[in-house]
Amino acid sequence: MIISKPKRNTLFVLVVFSTICTIGSIYFMRQILAEPQGTWRYVALVVLLISTSLLYYKLLFNYKVIKIHHDQVHIYFPFRLFKTVQPIKNLGAWQETIIHTNSTEFKQLKLVFKDKGYVKLSNKENSEYQKVYHYIRRKAPKKEVKE
Repeated sequence: MIISKPKRNTLFVLVVFSTICTIGSIYFMRQILAEPQGTWRYVALVVLLISTSLLYYKLLFNYKVIKIHHDQVHIYFPFRLFKTVQPIKNLGAWQETIIHTNSTEFKQLKLVFKDKGYVKLSNKENSEYQKVYHYIRRKAPKKEVKE
């Protein structure tokens, strides 16, 4: 059984930045309510609110757990309350994208199912990326999409 979920480092960084942005938003909100002068405070508040909402979206709604065993892919989004089980035969296509940076490689695996559902995994954000990649490559080699 292969279980892939977000790495602890990724979750920690998202929580820290979300907390910092939330505290900054509260600070600027209090500053604006106390002294409504200065448009830079409004701009800072809007930027912080947008970045906070994007971080919370990434943290909560993109959290996924993928379990693969017995030729079935179990995809579970706990905060969306969504769970699906897809057999490997229902896999329409898959693709691995590799981006070379200065010192590391960023790899992203996209699994597209026939019922128009898809899931993305990356080696920097998800654990067990290599095991999932090798399993999909072994079980569905003909469904790989080349760039």
